[in-house]
Amino acid sequence: MPRSFSLATSFLAAAFVFACSSSPAQDTPTYRAGLKSLGIPAPSSDLVEAGTDYRVLLEPLAPTANRLIAGFVQPGDLETIRSSGKAPLNLYALIEIPRRAEFADVTSDQFKEIAASFASQFGAGVEATLKDQQDEINRRLKALGSSSGEVTLDKPIQLGRLFSKQDASAFGMIMPVSSGGKTKKMVMGMVVLRVQSRVLFVYMYSEYKDQSSIDWVRTTEDHWADAIFRANP
Repeated sequence: MPRSFSLATSFLAAAFVFACSSSPAQDTPTYRAGLKSLGIPAPSSDLVEAGTDYRVLLEPLAPTANRLIAGFVQPGDLETIRSSGKAPLNLYALIEIPRRAEFADVTSDQFKEIAASFASQFGAGVEATLKDQQDEINRRLKALGSSSGEVTLDKPIQLGRLFSKQDASAFGMIMPVSSGGKTKKMVMGMVVLRVQSRVLFVYMYSEYKDQSSIDWVRTTEDHWADAIFRANP
């Protein structure tokens, strides 16, 4: 399962180029994953879920090893996506599930092993596969007919573990992404989450400005993890 995180930074590059059943908790939207109905609230008041009709347009942001369950963008970006099919996303969040493990029941003890594996491999694994990630991004963009030019991924700045709690472990990095002669830095926070015996990958992305960008991603993901747990008692 840890293989999936090796493509995590592809979301950052794609962001630059692009630049239900009854609810487990009242008024919380639900999404199907691994025969489960998972309650997933929005991560913050700044983001809204793309919805069934437009979520498909965010699927290229996820690596092929994962399946996109929900995608959250700013309301203005959603309107742009609806009108043109793409937007230069500077703030967004994704929830994914590993395809090979979507229907696997994961115990608390097994999750601890998974979280420990991510902790030991996260930074090194991303850097070791950076060229492969970059090549996959450009292949997918070419297949989509993008005219934005090739994407270049520079060496990320590792932020290490952002937080850890029961059934949740978060890690982060800052990734410089270049395309069309322009470069931006994105803060990426990734939470490995166990909900209803399923393992989810929860991603939050925000353009890096200063330390406050890192603090916002860390705090928002921490609170979002708690909100997801409350929605799935």
